[in-house]
Amino acid sequence: MESKLYGNIPTKSRMLENGGMIVKWKVKEFLDSVGKTPYALWKASGLSRNQTYAICNGEQDGLRFDGLSKLIQGLEKLSGLTVTPNDVLEVVRDGTT
Repeated sequence: MESKLYGNIPTKSRMLENGGMIVKWKVKEFLDSVGKTPYALWKASGLSRNQTYAICNGEQDGLRFDGLSKLIQGLEKLSGLTVTPNDVLEVVRDGTT
């Protein structure tokens, strides 16, 4: 992918092929495990609707710390569990988790 600001940015698959790593969202899986929906997370978190659905669909490329805090607080409110970044993010290296 060519970017005017950053030049040639490797795609996620190319990063893995080159021995890199990617970080993936696993929020949808968490929501499924506690029987909740992205809609409920949107209402509980204070994140924008578009951002909430992008995160749940694995389409959000990044999130500031304040957004991550809102996400985690929303998940805790919905689930009644203590949630950490490890519960919502997954590091994939060389095609394996």
